[in-house]
Amino acid sequence: MNFQRTFTCLFLACCFFSAQSLLAQKESASSADFKSRLWYGGNIGLNFYGYNGGNVFQIGVAPMVGYKIVESLSVGPRVSVMFASVKSPGFKAVGLFDVDAGLFLRLRVFRGLFIQGEVTNEWYQEPLFYTNGTTEKVSNTRFNPRVGLGWNWSEGRGAGSEIGIFYNFAIADDINTYQNPLDYRFGFTWNF
Repeated sequence: MNFQRTFTCLFLACCFFSAQSLLAQKESASSADFKSRLWYGGNIGLNFYGYNGGNVFQIGVAPMVGYKIVESLSVGPRVSVMFASVKSPGFKAVGLFDVDAGLFLRLRVFRGLFIQGEVTNEWYQEPLFYTNGTTEKVSNTRFNPRVGLGWNWSEGRGAGSEIGIFYNFAIADDINTYQNPLDYRFGFTWNF
């Protein structure tokens, strides 16, 4: 739990100092310069895994917009919408929705290799399976600190694609969840 707090504080401090730099640059830069520093992207999420004798299929999309503070450092918002079908032995499959919104900080380390940290708030549903064979959906919220790395093939010009793997510390600490703490992403970018 202390690691989560430390990670969150460090991430928010980086976002704060990045925002200060962004505001200082924005005052001296023209609107055209601001637009030239923006890049756009989106991920397609697709997961299939097993848990406690059951299985989970997930699919979703996650658009994002980044602002290049300097060429190798970007900050911006990211939103994710996911649908999961959860099947447990002896029960009908349950469809669950998940919305996740927050901020990311991305550092290009070497060529296309990047490291990304995220802090998000998630609104999600979880299934409750009862011994009489019925199922109920319960709505919850969760704060998610994530860190991950990936590779982007755009070289900063025009359209590109990327892959990445991210680790969610909040899910890793929750022993009762059906969700996997590893998030595999495939996406597209423009101007990254």
